[in-house]
Amino acid sequence: MPAPQTAALAAPAAPLLAPAAPLPAPAAPVHTASTGTDASRALLSPTTSPRPLTLWGSSSMSSQGGAEATPLEIRIHDHLSLAAAPAVVHAFGVGATRSAHTLLMRGLDTPTLRVTGPADATTGAVPVTLEPALNPAGPLQIPGTCGDVAGTLDGSTGTWSFRPDDPVAPVADGVFSSSLAAIAQGSRQILWMGKNNITDTAGVLHDTQRMWDAAEHPAHDTLVLGQWPTGQDPTGSATGTALALVNTEQQRRYGDHFLDLASLLTTVEGLACPPLQGLRLGEQASARDALAAGVVPEELRAPDGIHLNGWGNLAVSWAIVDRLRELGWL
Repeated sequence: MPAPQTAALAAPAAPLLAPAAPLPAPAAPVHTASTGTDASRALLSPTTSPRPLTLWGSSSMSSQGGAEATPLEIRIHDHLSLAAAPAVVHAFGVGATRSAHTLLMRGLDTPTLRVTGPADATTGAVPVTLEPALNPAGPLQIPGTCGDVAGTLDGSTGTWSFRPDDPVAPVADGVFSSSLAAIAQGSRQILWMGKNNITDTAGVLHDTQRMWDAAEHPAHDTLVLGQWPTGQDPTGSATGTALALVNTEQQRRYGDHFLDLASLLTTVEGLACPPLQGLRLGEQASARDALAAGVVPEELRAPDGIHLNGWGNLAVSWAIVDRLRELGWL
């Protein structure tokens, strides 16, 4: 029997036909109803832009230490960007800063800059001091204006300077206003601030409250993250006591808009949360000893001991997203 292809070639040719007249184009379908449900149409074609989310705080908020222990670096703001998409997430956490620096970044404090020396010949940056006084901390660089001059207030070298956007623009004494205030306007916010000055409990509570009150709808637009105890903050220590006091008071003030991360990271139940189940920390003597001391186990801390590693950041990211869903933000 010939192969199928051979049989086909051997078959008699079909008679040639004149080309047929073109068929008329089909009429466009008439849609009398919208496709999908109201909910699905709202999801795929939102009528309003989603509200941005702004993150304020220090090194924990910037996920310092997140490259440790996990195969991939875990950064909290990356997870929130995915969860909140298409909403924009502004990550303004800066390591080593204190709660007063967060107020400065947010534009709630507008100090006067006093020029203390000549401008740099290349960049135009001039050394300045702040009134009221505030020492710089960490790699802090804040875009804003000094008087009418746009530029950046830079404290990353350990002293303050103001660098104008136009290197030849003259800089004189003037009030500094952060440009981040405009970015934050109208956004929801997550606050993780005050760990670096936690023993000033009154100051931390006051500064956090000012950030809370600055939201467009204060009772609805802010999530405050509780502080977590490092190995240097055991139960009974000065920092551990201050941390517990701040967490307790903020839980009382903010209710569901406060997320108790100390309980997440220092209890058997918290360590069994979905992101950490595979580590089986509850079975490890070192973790049990840490919980007895009231501190986060070293398995969740970076080698410096004072920042969360990738696993710790993963648990925090999970907890934040879960709470944002409960609040209806996602």
